[in-house]
Amino acid sequence: MERPAPYSGAGTVFRQGVSLAGRTMAMTRTTKPASGRPYQIYWGDTHHNVYVGPEDAALAMPMMEFCRYAATCLDFYAPAYYTAETQLHPALPAHNAEGRWQGVKTERWKSRQRIVREWAELEECTRAACAPGRFVTFPCYEWQGDGTWGDHNVVHRTEGHPVCRAQTAAELYRFLRRTGALAIPHHLAYLAGHRSKNWDVCDERVTPFAEIFSCHGCSETDEDCVPMRRNPHMGPSASGNTYACALDRGLHIGAICGTDSFGFVPGWYGRGLMACLADGLTRESLWDAFLARRVYGVTGDRIELRFTLNGSEMGAIVPATPARLIRVEVRGWDAIDRIEILRNNRVVATHCHQGRWEAPTAGRTTRFKVRIECGWGPFATELPLPDEKWRGQLVVHDGRVCGWQPCWIDFGQTPPSITGNGARFQLRSRHASGPYIADAYFNALVFEIEAAPDNRLSLELNGQRIEETLAGLCRASRILWYEEETRRHLARLTGLRPEHCERPDTFYHCGRKAKIHRAVPESGYTAGIEWEDDEPLAGPTHYRVRVEQRNGQRAWSSPIWVE
Repeated sequence: MERPAPYSGAGTVFRQGVSLAGRTMAMTRTTKPASGRPYQIYWGDTHHNVYVGPEDAALAMPMMEFCRYAATCLDFYAPAYYTAETQLHPALPAHNAEGRWQGVKTERWKSRQRIVREWAELEECTRAACAPGRFVTFPCYEWQGDGTWGDHNVVHRTEGHPVCRAQTAAELYRFLRRTGALAIPHHLAYLAGHRSKNWDVCDERVTPFAEIFSCHGCSETDEDCVPMRRNPHMGPSASGNTYACALDRGLHIGAICGTDSFGFVPGWYGRGLMACLADGLTRESLWDAFLARRVYGVTGDRIELRFTLNGSEMGAIVPATPARLIRVEVRGWDAIDRIEILRNNRVVATHCHQGRWEAPTAGRTTRFKVRIECGWGPFATELPLPDEKWRGQLVVHDGRVCGWQPCWIDFGQTPPSITGNGARFQLRSRHASGPYIADAYFNALVFEIEAAPDNRLSLELNGQRIEETLAGLCRASRILWYEEETRRHLARLTGLRPEHCERPDTFYHCGRKAKIHRAVPESGYTAGIEWEDDEPLAGPTHYRVRVEQRNGQRAWSSPIWVE
């Protein structure tokens, strides 16, 4: 992955101000110089659940393999040891004559012996996999207690501490203060008393931030702008324990995202990722950033977000001043739709980036983001086909490839090899399974390219070739459909030929497909706001930032508090 440069500005910035009456002043375009401390942005997952399920099948993949995979796509990784096990209560025979019902599963603590053994295995792996400067690990486990205080991921800076089997949050916090560990509450927006965080018991010293988005959905509020609809057992979302409610209480809690995945890959794209602003990739530097709340969360795309108030970074608590100058800089991986500044959970300034940028003129060198995605094709139950291995080569004529971003949801992906103006890569896709309309197995890479709009980009992927100018790719996406391969597969496996079908769409539906998304120029994926708030404050106030890209990917900053 491309390592982001130290904080040096995101290019075009839109300056905005508010008068005492709250009137929005004219917005003008300016150039923002380099400023701020040279923190790097590091990406990690602190909620990839491991050791899940029955004891004899709890680790489908050896723990060290998870660490090795994480090292290919993340900067830091805290595998979350799952401390609970399920117990099945079968449906009674009198009510299950046809054998259709499995019964109900309840969760309980694993046995002490099993926890001790598995926790020791995990710590051995995190200790061995940690390579400061390249890849950092932390030992971590999920604490659920008696199920009424909210689920927390307990993260230790070093190995050597036992799993806390306390039943209440008060007992847990005493343990955390004694051992110097952190607790990250998650899926906050479920009903109080049913695995949702109880904010009546919270110690900011050991809970400096909370997970507000994961595979469950978004816990920022209960308004379902990003729905919490994936877990029918634990849902729906409810008022009272959301992240916004914690801020309304006056708690100083930052915001991150995490996958909360079971059996999937660390850093599962689209299910949440944590960003950390630190001065180095070591346990000590990351831990200092954790305690300072210099963290934020994204849904999937690694949106680089810089947010300061009077020069202080996100997570800070600063003294009140007559005016507060807020600077926001964003560098995304798709076109930016909007940037919002919130004051006390209300949007007070919005920059809509759509329609404010244009494609660069011919001959002018700039940067572009180009996304290549694979995985469309037949369902798993339709054809006995193996997983597809996609081998590709990207070449930018008279340009160069500057960096890349992984968008992976499955094993079998490898980092691309980038040399000058080209990149070689491999992706793997599986058949989609589950409901007719469902999340399928799409894996992608996004490349950052430096070239002029009239320079040509060529892509060879599994025997097909596309060549187009960057300007042409900005105007329209391209689809690679392997039609002849599909005809051969259907004829060999089913005997089906075009003359047997009244409609041709069957062959398209069952064919493997890949997509080159529209290229996005740098003017589309970079933006910022400078916004001055001189409205008198009635009391302690917090500011935070939300970002959304055109493709629906989002970012949430940690707040800055003015007191």
